[in-house]
Amino acid sequence: MVAGLIDTVLSLLSQYGYFALFVFVVLETGYVIHFVPSEVVLPVAVLGLVSGPTTFALFVLNATVAAVVGSLLAYYLFGVSGAHLLERSERIERLTAGEVERSQRWFRRWGEGLLFWGRLVPVVRTPISIPAGFAGTDLRRFVSYSAAGWLLYATALTAFAYVGTDLIGVVEPVLTVLFDAIVGA
Repeated sequence: MVAGLIDTVLSLLSQYGYFALFVFVVLETGYVIHFVPSEVVLPVAVLGLVSGPTTFALFVLNATVAAVVGSLLAYYLFGVSGAHLLERSERIERLTAGEVERSQRWFRRWGEGLLFWGRLVPVVRTPISIPAGFAGTDLRRFVSYSAAGWLLYATALTAFAYVGTDLIGVVEPVLTVLFDAIVGA
């Protein structure tokens, strides 16, 4: 079943390009469809959609904006509204009220800075939006930390898809600009 889903997603990406990429990333990072991980789909999408510096930058921008939109969806749908929905239903991520309170305390103590770093860790990347919503993280901080983390993740993933291929030289100028911007050179 999972192989069929991956094939379907990849077929949609090849047919609809950046629009399908945007929709897929929003739904995956929004925790709406989470059985087709981006770690599987995005590297293949990179190889199908990126052919030079302009498409490299477009891919990274598209994936980053879509990931932030999806993260906001999870933040509001499961995080901010999740505690209220838990009172009515026991099936929101199978969390109990005690687990929500524990995640609120944990996230308030450790979480805001982890929004950035969590976007780089496969197991934490998507679900970290939920405790951020439970904890009522400031929306501007949520968006800025998430955007920076997703930008770094999308750039690294896109670059890694090209390591060892003949096309790495084509996207090297974009990597140089992004690296200089990140380290402040």
